[in-house]
Amino acid sequence: MAARLLAALCLALGLAGCASVPRSPEEALTRLIEGAVAGRSASDQYQNVDPVDEDTIAQFVYVEEWLDVNGESVVDVRPGAVPVEGSFRFTQSADGRSTYLISYGWPGPQVRSQVLRPAPGSKIMLLGWSDILPWERRGGVCVIETPREMADEENHPCKQAFVFKVEAPR
Repeated sequence: MAARLLAALCLALGLAGCASVPRSPEEALTRLIEGAVAGRSASDQYQNVDPVDEDTIAQFVYVEEWLDVNGESVVDVRPGAVPVEGSFRFTQSADGRSTYLISYGWPGPQVRSQVLRPAPGSKIMLLGWSDILPWERRGGVCVIETPREMADEENHPCKQAFVFKVEAPR
């Protein structure tokens, strides 16, 4: 786990190959997500990071807390078939069995996506939440009901970006 976090932080902080260091923890996380969507999985990018100043430590902690809940959506993944839809980003597990919809910002009572096309019998979960979420296809739109408890920001499992995992039936 520590190696995953270090690799992800290096990717997020823009070390070893990125043009600049992020200015905020939010930017560090955005870089991590966008890197995964572009096919640069956090697990195979970089090896070492040594956060030494307060800003870097704050970015490290912020990204680490997000990864504790959502790491599977950016580690050992590939881009989704359509990687971007508005504020949504898509990745897939290496085996292709799971698709991750990463929502920048809380989507509200429903997630509505024209890109997401779960197979009948798929399970959809919000990472950091234990219950399976109800969903349906309405015409060309996949509609996922988010937990009512999540209407209160204090109940969100993380900050900034929320991950919905679509697991295909076996």
